[in-house]
Amino acid sequence: MNRSTTIAEACSFNLDFQIPISILLGATFVLSVSENIVVSIVICLDKKLRRPSNGYLLSLALSDICISFGLIPMEMIYVWSYADWPLGSKGTDILNSVWLFSLASPFATLLIITADRYKAVMSLVRYKEVVSWGRTMIIIGILWLYTFVIVVLMATLAFNPTSGAAYEWNVKYKYYYAFLGVHIVLPLLIICGLYYKIYKKAVENRQQLLSRGQLHTGITSASDTIRATRMEVKMAKTVGFVFLFLVIVWIPVLILEIFYATGSQSCLIEKLGVVSLWITCSNGMINPVVYSLRNKDFRRAILQLIHCKRPRSASALA
Repeated sequence: MNRSTTIAEACSFNLDFQIPISILLGATFVLSVSENIVVSIVICLDKKLRRPSNGYLLSLALSDICISFGLIPMEMIYVWSYADWPLGSKGTDILNSVWLFSLASPFATLLIITADRYKAVMSLVRYKEVVSWGRTMIIIGILWLYTFVIVVLMATLAFNPTSGAAYEWNVKYKYYYAFLGVHIVLPLLIICGLYYKIYKKAVENRQQLLSRGQLHTGITSASDTIRATRMEVKMAKTVGFVFLFLVIVWIPVLILEIFYATGSQSCLIEKLGVVSLWITCSNGMINPVVYSLRNKDFRRAILQLIHCKRPRSASALA
């Protein structure tokens, strides 16, 4: 997300670029917002989905909605008004702040989700004893508070003044690259380490089940625990797919950051910057598809909602 005003003077976005990218951005906005609203509704209302672990998926869905509302409309303005910028210096600060939010929120949320899956897989009994919906909501609240505070601090300390005549990437590099290291590189390393341990635990559980043979009539509590842990491993795999797609969509952005850091800017890079932002936002419409394909309860609840059937709310348990 690094655009130069000097490049803008020698570059223009014609209709051959503006129309296709606007269609992609518009479709992504509609699908991402609608899909994540559906996911949020079914998690809140369906009794089988209102589990503490799914509270983090609710947070991720809300984050994707905020990113779509914050980035896509302003990017459309950028594309159609380029090289002018009708939103002025305040609009520049808002767009760059939303971009920082889109960096920090998804990776921080996935780090929390992965840590939650790690605890569930490693010690399921203790996990069930200490984890609750209320505790999950408190953690999510702290996560969102941290994200907003760090973005406000960046906007206060790391933004240079702009003229407002054109859009400018006005974030100081020494702060920005430290921000990338803390909120992308570090979470990536921790998540990979946790998933390695989850994988080892999954292999261990599989070997224990095989050593017990195909359980006959008497199913022991230990075997029940192992089977339940396998379900948690399956959930961890779902989160792993979400993480994988997040990394894939962010690869073009990180590659462009290398070009920006070396000063290799051109009109082509400007256009690729818009495309990479669209790819980033498209992650918001991929995640709900992953939930649906990997979890039959999500599929059932979503289909019920689509067909206007009343979800089975948590109050029905009473």
